Formats: sequence, structure tokens, C-alpha cells
Amino acid sequence: MADGLGLGRNVFSRMVREERSDSCLRVNRYPPLMCGVETLSGQNLIEFGEHTDPQIISVLRSNNTSGLQICLTDGTWASIPPDHSSFFVNVGDLLQTSLVTEHHL
Repeated sequence: MADGLGLGRNVFSRMVREERSDSCLRVNRYPPLMCGVETLSGQNLIEFGEHTDPQIISVLRSNNTSGLQICLTDGTWASIPPDHSSFFVNVGDLLQTSLVTEHHL
């Protein structure tokens, strides 16, 4: 990935090996909401609230469970349809910050 971005080959290795780095391999499971529990007092339930991912990248698999949304540049939220045959790769804060610093974006 670093080669494709025109960065040094070891740039990500340095980030992961940094003593203060919180980069790690983490596996999370977000089970679907139980049927009939989608609303509480007429409001949508949120399993994992609005956030950014602090790591280099996040790799997600939907397993046919809906709920993934992305924030568009105009501030609106778009639902991403589940796809059991695909992985979603999100750029994390650490990579985004590194690209801005390295390329002065």
C-alpha cells in the first residue's frame, strides 16, 4: 500500500512498531439487532455511534448485516448496502494524517 501511495516502503512498519502506537490487529463482531428491536420509542437504535477509526486502516465485512454508513462531504449519511462477498476498507486517522503530512494536502 505504501508503494502505491508513493511513500517509503517502511512507513507503515515504523508506525506499527512505534512504542506509543495503538495499532494492532483487532477483531470485532457486531451482531445484527434482534428482530423487532430496531426502534425504541420511535427512535432508531445505534449499535456503535458516529466515530472515526484511529488506526491505519480498518477492514470490514458485512456478513449480510446492514447498518454501515459513511458521512459524505456535505455532512449527510449514506447507508452502505451489505455485500457478503466484499470487504470494505476504510482509511483510518493515522493513515489520513500521514498522507496530509507527507503530501501537504
